[in-house]
Amino acid sequence: MRGLFSLDGTQIKYSFRRTKSYQIGDPEEKVRADTIAFLVLSKGYDSRKIDTEVEGSHNDFADIVLYEDDRCTKPWLVVENKKEGATPAEKAEGEVQAFANGIALGAKYSMKDYGDESCVWQLEGFGARERRRNKLGDRELLPRNYSQDMVYPFHAGTEMDIKPASAFDISIAIRRAHSIIWAGGKRDPLSAFDEWSKLMFAKVRDERYTRNGHPRSFQAGINEPDSAIATRVHKLFSDAKEQDQAIFPRDEKIELPDSKVAQVVRVIQEISFIDTDSDVIGTAFEDFFGSVFRGSLGQYFTMRQIARFTVGMLNPTSEDYVLDPTCGSGGFLLETLLQVWNDTDAGFAGQGNLARIKSDFAAQNVYGIEIHPTLARICKISLLLHHDGHTNIEADKSCLSPNLSKPKLQKDRQFDLIVGNPPFGTKVADGDEDQLDGASLDDYVLGRGKHSIQSEQIILEKSVSWLKPGGRLGMVLPDGVLNNSGSQSNCPALREWLFKSGRILSVISLPDFAFRRSGATNKTSILIFEKFSDLESARLNNRLEACEGDIAAALMDSGLDYNIFFGEASHIGYTPSGRPDPRNDLYVADENGYLSNDQTGSILGEWNVWEENGAVSDPRCVVERASSVWRSHSSHRVDPKYHVYVAHKGDYVPQGWSSAPMMNLVKRMRRNVDFGEEPMKEYKVLTLSQTGVARLREPGVGNNPPEWRGMYFYDSSSDWFEVRTSDIVYSGIDLWKGVVCFVTEEFDHALVTQEYPILRVKDPNVIDPEFLSILLRSRRFQKAFRAINTGHSNRRRTQSSDFGKVLVYYPPIEKQKEIALKVRNARENIAKAYIGVSDIENELDAILHADDEWDETTES
Repeated sequence: MRGLFSLDGTQIKYSFRRTKSYQIGDPEEKVRADTIAFLVLSKGYDSRKIDTEVEGSHNDFADIVLYEDDRCTKPWLVVENKKEGATPAEKAEGEVQAFANGIALGAKYSMKDYGDESCVWQLEGFGARERRRNKLGDRELLPRNYSQDMVYPFHAGTEMDIKPASAFDISIAIRRAHSIIWAGGKRDPLSAFDEWSKLMFAKVRDERYTRNGHPRSFQAGINEPDSAIATRVHKLFSDAKEQDQAIFPRDEKIELPDSKVAQVVRVIQEISFIDTDSDVIGTAFEDFFGSVFRGSLGQYFTMRQIARFTVGMLNPTSEDYVLDPTCGSGGFLLETLLQVWNDTDAGFAGQGNLARIKSDFAAQNVYGIEIHPTLARICKISLLLHHDGHTNIEADKSCLSPNLSKPKLQKDRQFDLIVGNPPFGTKVADGDEDQLDGASLDDYVLGRGKHSIQSEQIILEKSVSWLKPGGRLGMVLPDGVLNNSGSQSNCPALREWLFKSGRILSVISLPDFAFRRSGATNKTSILIFEKFSDLESARLNNRLEACEGDIAAALMDSGLDYNIFFGEASHIGYTPSGRPDPRNDLYVADENGYLSNDQTGSILGEWNVWEENGAVSDPRCVVERASSVWRSHSSHRVDPKYHVYVAHKGDYVPQGWSSAPMMNLVKRMRRNVDFGEEPMKEYKVLTLSQTGVARLREPGVGNNPPEWRGMYFYDSSSDWFEVRTSDIVYSGIDLWKGVVCFVTEEFDHALVTQEYPILRVKDPNVIDPEFLSILLRSRRFQKAFRAINTGHSNRRRTQSSDFGKVLVYYPPIEKQKEIALKVRNARENIAKAYIGVSDIENELDAILHADDEWDETTES
């Protein structure tokens, strides 16, 4: 072949600077011959600068070495060949050899060529372990005849184009990219996210509009200056803004220095986000968002498991119009897209309009509102990467604003489904322009006549107004909305409004830690609600008037009474720290983490079975008639933990034990003290620990007075009561944490405030007070107290009326005293052990003369 080599029987003879012969029957030799022909004939290299079997690394020999000088002393390219059809192990070995020999010989490039695949790397200017940033592509991208022209690895529509990636690889890449932008805290997290969104916007533009055969613009050429890379990215961003004005205003610019832009490009350039499956994108971005949206940013992110379950309960279809009124980073909307697309794939498989149905749903049926403009852009970019749905996000406006720009958001009764997790714990004040934008609280039933209202309450009312008659809502709410009894909280009024406005189809309790990762301690539940039709509302209102406002009677008389499905989840697919947990009461996941077709054993599965045939068998779930729920408690509470407890509280009585309501066993004591009689008398003040041990409050500590004398209590704003030996004292706020104790003689006549109710056993021959205090600290009863307490913060109150209805179960009195004695002895042993440890430490200090050398009271 043009004098490059000749065949002589079984030998192939190469005519280079030195003539060399090898066995032509060796499959690898055929590949080497092809590589040499390629270098000389296709790339224009001088055959006199080629050598074979050159010693490289650790007695290994490079198959081909191309030199750049006539004396063949400066290696330019090292090639490793393997036969066509080589095994994966042989191919991996070849790559290692190509790098090892190239580095040992000091070559600028290395190449593997196996006949059926090839790849070129630049070695010069990169570390010995680098394999990714210096990858040019297949052998066609090798510079021609030592050319210094810029080489770009990725060309659209070719074998060396960008490729889809796994969720893990995408997660790692976008974490690295965000870390580069964040710069260790130099930029605040949301600003860093905004810049990240701009670069992703530019990348999507490049992925969609680069012509086949042309190099991608969102990539870094080998040794290309940062300024050149950044210039192309700025142009991509500018072109993207002109073509799609729904995300960034025209005057928005990338605010990163060229070096940062180039760094991010090198990290994510080889990933095709457009061609990566939406489920994979969703998994990667959930992991990414979950790691960044912590602390104060946690309000913008809902864990995917909660969004997935909520949307699954609503079971959306491609015909539904869906709104998230406080969409944050877009988790609920993304989950809606994924579930509708999965449903569409199943329902329209094989039909030519399948893709059109999915794209139409994303573009026309999915809406969101986000008041934070930066976060709204992040949401839009996330939707864009999930193959669209971003154009219907209303940015920089509160969902309470009457001045929304999207026509569908300007009218009530427009949506089939509403989903979300509104911010709670903040108030909306009348006249708040940021939130109300000219509207008034008087425009809302729940806000009428009020100066302020909790944000979740007014957002819930606004959301229901957007529902079509018969439309459904799935929303995460604080438990206080469902169980607070104080009229000042407005929660009883909200529950009454809910009962009058539609059907509370289901309420599912989430564990305390559901939002702990984001820094929130609120106890929450998921409300599934269906709006009444106009005819149903008219029927109920007519009966309400006839029944003098009795909602339960009106529901039954109007024929509108219905069942409410309550569920209580203890495990939700992640731990309190946010780590994955295989246990998930909410739903059964398939191998990819999405909703399995078989939901047996989950709350979602029980819901599906109940909807189909009305049967409920899972002890985590109960079904009650709405009229019964309304009448079951004076505050009309609808929190699941309460109703699940009431339904099952008699199921746990051990064999041979008795049971009775708390009110039948104890009475509350209120022993008042006349502090005016002896103002100088010194008193003991009792406090409780979560271990069930009483101790005295020290005077002079914190806000405590210097002495606990009668004059202090006389002027106190709190009510104080006296305890006696054998009383039981508990914390009205922290009873659910086990804060309850038995009063021993040491604390006889000590004082407590009204926040610590005092109990006295009615008949010590029926139940031993010390045993009862131990029983009330058990996990079973702590769960019962969690079920009956009210509120959603970490300070949840146990109402006396609910406490009195708790079912207590207890063994014969002899067994009670035996258990109490064991606990008492164990506590005494613990106290002795602490004293013993202290004595040993004091002895050691004495031996070491520690007191002579250091005094903590005089330490400077």
